[in-house]
Amino acid sequence: MSGKKAIIVFLLLAAIAAAYIGYREYNRANVDLSAVEADLTVEAGELIREFETNDSLANNKYLNKILSVSGNIKQIDTTDDHYTIILGDTTAMSSVRCSLDSNYRSGISGLKPGTKIKVKGAITGFKKDDLGIGSDIELNRCIIEK
Repeated sequence: MSGKKAIIVFLLLAAIAAAYIGYREYNRANVDLSAVEADLTVEAGELIREFETNDSLANNKYLNKILSVSGNIKQIDTTDDHYTIILGDTTAMSSVRCSLDSNYRSGISGLKPGTKIKVKGAITGFKKDDLGIGSDIELNRCIIEK
């Protein structure tokens, strides 16, 4: 095979491999967290304290992990077809915001503020308080643990 033909074959195979990998990544589904073991278990108040004390250290410890967080419900937000359970102390501005997985929204029906619950979710970030309105720790794809 001549040099030009070998290069064309190589580029064609590389393009096919890149297209396959791109297709798989584009169509990849999120893992159902009900079947996943939590990496860490923590109380909502302790999680908030850790992030507010040293967010860099807390990010290293928690970011991109699956957490099981227990705490009291401050509020349940159901705006725009997004269901979010907000955990934390009602006297504090900071909270843990747990966005529910759309497959597990039915579990929210009997919940009320003040109820102690445990949720499992993927921690995705920390919004630091710069305006005096409280910090938020964000968990996504959450499920309510029994």
